[in-house]
Amino acid sequence: MDASGRSSSSRRLWCAAAALAIAGAAGCVDERDPITGTTSFRVVLVSPDDPGTEDDRLADEARDITVQLTALDAQGEPDPSFSGSVQLYVHYLGGLTPELGTEPLDRIDVEAGVSDEIELQLPGVFGPTYLWVEDGRGSSPTFATGVSPTIWYRDPFLADVSRPDDEASLDALERSPLEFKQIRVSRSRYGADGRMVVTGIYSQGYTLSDVSCAEGGAPPCTTGDYDSVFVFSFNRPLGEGTGPIEIGDVIEVLTGGMSEFNGLTEVNFPESFVAEGQRDADRVPEPTVIQPEWLGTRIEMERAEASVVAIEGATVCELDGDYDMYSQWKLDIGSGCGDAVNVITQGQVNDFSPADYVGQVLPRVVGTLRPVNIGSFDVWIIYPRTAEDVSLP
Repeated sequence: MDASGRSSSSRRLWCAAAALAIAGAAGCVDERDPITGTTSFRVVLVSPDDPGTEDDRLADEARDITVQLTALDAQGEPDPSFSGSVQLYVHYLGGLTPELGTEPLDRIDVEAGVSDEIELQLPGVFGPTYLWVEDGRGSSPTFATGVSPTIWYRDPFLADVSRPDDEASLDALERSPLEFKQIRVSRSRYGADGRMVVTGIYSQGYTLSDVSCAEGGAPPCTTGDYDSVFVFSFNRPLGEGTGPIEIGDVIEVLTGGMSEFNGLTEVNFPESFVAEGQRDADRVPEPTVIQPEWLGTRIEMERAEASVVAIEGATVCELDGDYDMYSQWKLDIGSGCGDAVNVITQGQVNDFSPADYVGQVLPRVVGTLRPVNIGSFDVWIIYPRTAEDVSLP
């Protein structure tokens, strides 16, 4: 009898059974064939010779690219057995352009595992950029992929976020060129004298304008077309580690995801980094005065989206269902109340009652501009910020 209580004979039987079990397990090993064929692509950036660095970005005009592809096997060696046409995309700001499933930016023919040197012109790209190639189509795709070294372009400006690719296109009011991208805006397009200034604060976000100021960023400041954007924070906007954002704050860096909400260009899930000690409400630019003819051409309104605007000498229209449902009251700016500009004061100027001024002319109404653009349906809404934005008769 051993220490476990087994007899020596039973112990011998147990050891024999264990040995058979081990031998049986060894016999169940399934050795698969090694991976063969193309598994990836080497993407060589032939030009530019210097793709830039994070601290030294390429110029906007440097978009002519030359690349050369080599098919690689599982061991990372050239694979001359591959011949076919592969798809090329460009990856920047967190996503591919064009999107997968759509027509690629270009197609590159690979013969006996190697392509010619291919010249390409990139679209308007920003930030760290990669060329992405894949063999994902055809009758027997390998699904091999490859990426180029990083090519460094500047971060976008606010105007790059807001300006449509083509002002004359049918969807110019409804699409952002960087929609679905993850943007990082880190400086003003006006250089050392420019600032990104908060122009309006609301319960679910704030408006931000890129402004050109006097020397050193001193007020007064002005702003141009497409220089403004609405930052949708879902609640009272806060700076990263600096507390509530206020009118006149300077945003050093803004990050977030771009979307279009019924024609309003929004930065969603934002991170707003506020410059300490630079708050100055005098940097907020003077309002752009809306002209009556802009409602007919519409693109002038789009250029002023999310900026501070003013309407002068307009008549308060009769309140209608829009006021009951959306708290929107209307101003006739010269084309009648059927083609008016809407105003929402509820939540910002609560002491003002438009019912008290129906039929009267308000000398001046100021606020930030937001649209509702859905196909041919266009509504433009001014959001006053404080009581001082509504001048009474």
